[in-house]
Amino acid sequence: MLEISFGKNRSDTNWKPDYMEWEEFVEILRKVRRTNETMAEYDRMTKNDKDKIKNGRAFVGGLVKGGRRKKENIENRWLITLDADNADDDFLFCVDLILGGTAYAVYSTHSCRPNKLKYRLVCPVNRALSPDEHAAVSRKLADKIGMTYFDKTTFDVHRLMYLPSCSKDATPILEISEGEPVNVEDILNEYLDWRDPEEWPKHPDSEKNISATLQKLGDPVEKPGVIGVFCQVYGMQEGIETFLSEVYSPTNDENRWTYTGGTSFGGMRIYDNAWAYSEHQSDPTNDGHCHNIFDMVRIHKFGYLDADVKEHTPGTKLPSHQAMLEFAANDPEVKRIRLQQDFDEDMEEPISINDEPPQNWESKIKVNAKTGMPFPTAKNAEIILRNGPFYKTLAYDAFGNAEVIRGPLPWRQRERPHQEYEPWLGADDKRMLHYFGKKYEFKATATIQNAFTEVVHKNTFHPIKEYLGSCQWDGVNRLEEIFITYLGAEDSRYVRTVTRKMLIAAVKRLYEPGCKFDYMLVLVGPQGAGKSSLLAKLGRKWFSDSLRNFENKEAGEHLQGAWIFELGELSAMKKSELEEVKAFLSKTEDRYRVAYDRQVSEFPRKCIFFGTTNNHNFLQDPTGNRRFWPVDVDPDKRKLDHWDYLKDEEIGQIWAEALTLYKAGESLELDKKTAREAERMQGIHTETDPREGLIQRYLETKLPADWDEKDVWERRNYLEEPTGDIPRTRVCAAEIWAEALRLDPAKFGAWEARPIYDILRKLPDWKERKGRLTFKLYGKQTTYEKIGQ
Repeated sequence: MLEISFGKNRSDTNWKPDYMEWEEFVEILRKVRRTNETMAEYDRMTKNDKDKIKNGRAFVGGLVKGGRRKKENIENRWLITLDADNADDDFLFCVDLILGGTAYAVYSTHSCRPNKLKYRLVCPVNRALSPDEHAAVSRKLADKIGMTYFDKTTFDVHRLMYLPSCSKDATPILEISEGEPVNVEDILNEYLDWRDPEEWPKHPDSEKNISATLQKLGDPVEKPGVIGVFCQVYGMQEGIETFLSEVYSPTNDENRWTYTGGTSFGGMRIYDNAWAYSEHQSDPTNDGHCHNIFDMVRIHKFGYLDADVKEHTPGTKLPSHQAMLEFAANDPEVKRIRLQQDFDEDMEEPISINDEPPQNWESKIKVNAKTGMPFPTAKNAEIILRNGPFYKTLAYDAFGNAEVIRGPLPWRQRERPHQEYEPWLGADDKRMLHYFGKKYEFKATATIQNAFTEVVHKNTFHPIKEYLGSCQWDGVNRLEEIFITYLGAEDSRYVRTVTRKMLIAAVKRLYEPGCKFDYMLVLVGPQGAGKSSLLAKLGRKWFSDSLRNFENKEAGEHLQGAWIFELGELSAMKKSELEEVKAFLSKTEDRYRVAYDRQVSEFPRKCIFFGTTNNHNFLQDPTGNRRFWPVDVDPDKRKLDHWDYLKDEEIGQIWAEALTLYKAGESLELDKKTAREAERMQGIHTETDPREGLIQRYLETKLPADWDEKDVWERRNYLEEPTGDIPRTRVCAAEIWAEALRLDPAKFGAWEARPIYDILRKLPDWKERKGRLTFKLYGKQTTYEKIGQ
């Protein structure tokens, strides 16, 4: 009685055993399944299409445990089944020559053609064969008939055979030989020791295949990620001794090992201590492939996880592969070497830092089992950005509100090595993401960027505070005299006070960003007096004279990079532009949305503003000039040339003095006496309207009793020789335009009225009346009335 397992097709996961006599099985072979295509149509098909057509009912010549056709589930074999894919006209004769007198069957395959014969040979045996016995017997029979007739994989113990099928126009072949089953003992006795796989006949293609495969596979230590490192740490022999000592036992030959779960010995051979090939039929690694130590351990330790996996699932998707990756990645030595490799790569370029990076920092990283790389977590990203090539490199400039670098980056050297730090560039964002992806296989952009922000801000520093902290004041007063000494300003209480307040304000805005200070000291003097160059020296590398726009967010962004700003050539500004400057000075913070941010941010002011002009009358509005503190300079009266005498040490002392005064709590407001002097200076530097005198005289001219009866021309004539005695008590801009200035009333409008109103507002004896009054010649107009009348 034979045990044979049948399946619906090659993908069946529930192979069912059946018990039958050989003659019953032969009857099954006589029933040929014909398909709808012709032989010609079949021959033109792709391999996939051919596989679909011939994928019908099949059998395995033994018992399949559990229903799944896997090598480890084959308990025994009752049939020898051999694929003769390279048969010729002599094949049937050779079979009969060897097996004549015994029972066997030969039937054609679906691809069999007269010019390309392909058969399946099936022989019953007289007892159940173990997997290793099956290998020894099947190989011996194949060798006797002619090994090259057969496919090199036909000896697999779990090999299936399709039941007979053919195209609709094909003539199937079936040869049946009657006799006794093959005597197993007779075949095994032909070996000196059948348990030694070295004695088993080898298919010539199989031997060539192993050699070619090894050459193609190369060195497993060169595989990427954790697999390569695992193979580097554990050679094949060391790996077997460490992880598979109960699975394989050594032999006298160090390159031959015995699978302890089989009946043969020495059937697993090691090549170059890197690859293994097993011929033990019950060995799960006997799948026709060479394996490295990673896969050897995977198959034996975690192969059971693949029991329910669909056929043709990629190896890297197998549950056993994932489990082995985790197992290998958490091996202490593998973990250490894998991370050290990345650290060594990062350290290829020298890093100019004061201290050595912390040792063994990589041990704090949680490793991703799939890649051997760090898990793409915030904590891991932060650890990487704090150590290795990033150690003491990333920082945040609290003054400039900017991310900076203090050392080289893995992808570039510093562009300004002479400076203590330099900006983190926009391109660095993308290169950092590329670096993490390439080195650590991080794909979570937000995780990397958030960790970068965290590390950068934890390394916050304030460059100007550090500078001021390094300057110790020697107690000598210098601050008030800087413009007196180096620019020839008048040595007065006013000049000393406004200079003092400006520099204290500069310091206060560093320590109290956004504190109220809306004044601007304006240096007034000829071109070449050294105004701008002195301010540049005073501001050091935090000076800027490039602020041009006061309205959009670019102005706010520009303020983040400098401490001392110069607004140059105020005289060239229109009145409306000066109004913008006033509004700009009054701000204590700037609000705008930083590029790529989702929300508007607030940036308290940390800077002060100086103005420079060579126009004496740079103020155009007679009112609202309190924000400007004019200081006249004369290069002919300066005591020292700042190019020669104002050195870095002297500037440091000036700022140290300002810091001392700030800490003492000095106010930034002017006292009353100095404030009055500031108003006087503002008036001196205010542009005068030439029409002001004409309007003043017009208002002082006394009127006749019939003034309201006169037309424009009569009024103009009267003003040439006035004789009246009635004081004027009210006036409008329209009559000043037409009568005092003698301009065409038809061309008078709101724009023309503006400068007239400006002049009227300056006059101390006149004030604007609420509500408009009617003037005989001009209708309803805004009215100014003489005070006290």
